[in-house]
Amino acid sequence: MTRQCVKAFTIIVMSMAILVWGGYAAYAEKSAAIQPQEELSGKSNSSAEPGGGNISDAPANPPAAAQPPVSKPAPVNGQLGNKPKTDFVVDPQKAELGAYMEELVDNFEFIMDVSASKLLPYEQQTKLKVCKDVVRRMNPKIPERPLWGALRRYGYEAGAFTERTALLFPENGSAIGSYDRSAYAQAIEVARWSGGKSPMALAVDKSSDDFAAAVGYLALVIISDGRILDNDPEAAAQRIKDRYGDRICIYTCQIGETKPLIKGQPYTNQQMMERIAEIGGCGYAINADDVIPDKNMGDWVHDIFTRGNRFKPQRDVITRPDPCPDEDADGVCDQFDKCPHTPRGAHVDRDGCWMLDKVQFDLNKWVIRNEYYPMLDKVAEMLISSPQTKLDVDGHTCTIWTEEYNMKLSHWRAMAVASYLLKKGVRSDQLVVKGFGYHQPTSSNRTEEGRRLNRRVELKQTQ
Repeated sequence: MTRQCVKAFTIIVMSMAILVWGGYAAYAEKSAAIQPQEELSGKSNSSAEPGGGNISDAPANPPAAAQPPVSKPAPVNGQLGNKPKTDFVVDPQKAELGAYMEELVDNFEFIMDVSASKLLPYEQQTKLKVCKDVVRRMNPKIPERPLWGALRRYGYEAGAFTERTALLFPENGSAIGSYDRSAYAQAIEVARWSGGKSPMALAVDKSSDDFAAAVGYLALVIISDGRILDNDPEAAAQRIKDRYGDRICIYTCQIGETKPLIKGQPYTNQQMMERIAEIGGCGYAINADDVIPDKNMGDWVHDIFTRGNRFKPQRDVITRPDPCPDEDADGVCDQFDKCPHTPRGAHVDRDGCWMLDKVQFDLNKWVIRNEYYPMLDKVAEMLISSPQTKLDVDGHTCTIWTEEYNMKLSHWRAMAVASYLLKKGVRSDQLVVKGFGYHQPTSSNRTEEGRRLNRRVELKQTQ
């Protein structure tokens, strides 16, 4: 009995030993399959990260059937493990991606031309209406975000206006102000009249000062027919560009037809407007007819406030024509120059004649006010340097007092200006004094403002 129990016990022990050995062999085979992958990842059985685990932390009961070893390729540049490299591609059709590439403009100024040529018809309406309609349609499309803006007009003595250029928005302002869509719309309607020549250069120079306190990108937009200029707007565009550099873009919108700026010259108002925009570097020129479709207007305004080129036309580079004979270097060809002896540096009209500011007088006075001394000093200096130049000194009055008295008063005013110039060294044969009383008004004598403007002396070049 005892011998049988020992035999049975021996059989049981041997069976258990066989089972244990078989399990250990399977476990060893599984470990051999895992080991190459662990070495590839830089780990070993003998080291472990703090707080982490190593191969000895594997589950105590491994799977019953061992998997064959898996060979992993080593990582290469541009890949993380076995994940293939993918290039990032911007879809231009997705606005949310393209928006990141836009440069937002936070400061802007529109300049409206309300000079005399805006009274002329174009497409069965006045150019003034076309000009205002362009700005009216732009206003609702200005972005809905905090902006600083201004609206400036220019046109010498344009209707009720007494200054050659002034801000319409902000009201009574001297610089750009916080943009308000409703107030801006009201400011557009203030420009009801047009008159005088076009001091575009003066308006651009004033806009340069309007931007003085601005921070960030700037946009200057000029809406004009580019006609009857009394100065050099291209030079003014260069001045504002030099002042603000890459911060400013200039856009121009031509109203009406294309014509030569000067008689006999091929250089047109369209080319001048394009040249002004070109000087800005990042803006461009259009014609008002181009933005009649609402989508085109929207694209143009978008470009202005994002420094974009969605609506930018493709044009050839504008170059000035070869110069013609111009003895006095006033920009008007000799064959068309009605004033061939204009002093060097003088601003001239399209006929080549010197354009001079007026001297205004107080009621019943012929004393020159101090504010006109610098201008008269400059006139005297230029006359002395150009002895062939001759001026008419014309005195005028309003309708207060009698005709006889006003005739004398107009002569006294003219003599006061002529005497000042003579004392500065101008020769007497360069001046011709005339008095016209109240017979040549420049404004209506029915209003106090009109009478104030009529009390004046005008200087006109005759040779």
